[in-house]
Amino acid sequence: MFRIGLILLIFGILYIVKPDIYRRWIWKKTDIAQQRLSPEHYKRSMRVFGILMAVAGLTLLAICGFTP
Repeated sequence: MFRIGLILLIFGILYIVKPDIYRRWIWKKTDIAQQRLSPEHYKRSMRVFGILMAVAGLTLLAICGFTP
């Protein structure tokens, strides 16, 4: 559970800092969210998703006691 929490925390921070990382760098095809939302709303929703992932990761790390 420690590793999962750490992965969630890292990806959550990555989404907060670079909300369009998957949109421009990795996946070139657009998905439904990218087609339906404006660029500002897409970035906002990805940042909220990143915050939720980071909180989930911190919760798992707190449950595990921050020790591997």
